[in-house]
Amino acid sequence: MDSRLYRVAKSGNVYILLQLLNENPRLLTKLTPQGNTPLHIAVQFGHKGVVVEIYNRCRSLLTRPNSSGDSPLHVAARCGHFSIVDFLVKEILSAKRISTENGKTGKFDILRQGNNENNTVLHEAVRNGNMSVVKLLLRVDTKLACFENYAGESPLFLAAREGKKDILNQILISTPASAHGGSEGQTALHAAVIERHSGSVMCLDNPFFLLLHIK
Repeated sequence: MDSRLYRVAKSGNVYILLQLLNENPRLLTKLTPQGNTPLHIAVQFGHKGVVVEIYNRCRSLLTRPNSSGDSPLHVAARCGHFSIVDFLVKEILSAKRISTENGKTGKFDILRQGNNENNTVLHEAVRNGNMSVVKLLLRVDTKLACFENYAGESPLFLAAREGKKDILNQILISTPASAHGGSEGQTALHAAVIERHSGSVMCLDNPFFLLLHIK
């Protein structure tokens, strides 16, 4: 990636960004050694103005993964940049046609796309405790809570293990029959008990939850 563009994406200076791109629009096609696009970088540092300008000039970057398989939406959810997550989600849902590198074209397929560890954007938001982002994602697609990563970890399990009671409650309210599996054959309830998160145990150890998750 051009060093000037990287600095602009990092700093958030839209004026200099416009100057650079008007001189050479192809700068947007260049990547960092980690496979990050300029959109990934702008998203990471939370500069919505730069994000919007880059996206409007090169919309295909929306679904372009980096070397870790992270889309720009993964990065935004991980960093907790609510306004950027909101913008990207709205663009995904409103696009007439959109596709990933693996050929999936459904709008919800894009939202549910996993990275190299099969973590969805909801996994990233939960793991990093970004409650507002969790609420937004579940409001848009409740089924995001039904996916496990390659380690077998569901978003509910991550919330239980980390003692994030508010997020755990939000998942249970939004998706009562959410996935509850975890690594090494554990469940969300196992994780809450092992880590001694009493509040999470109380949420999970109730007849309604247990009835929904009887195998």
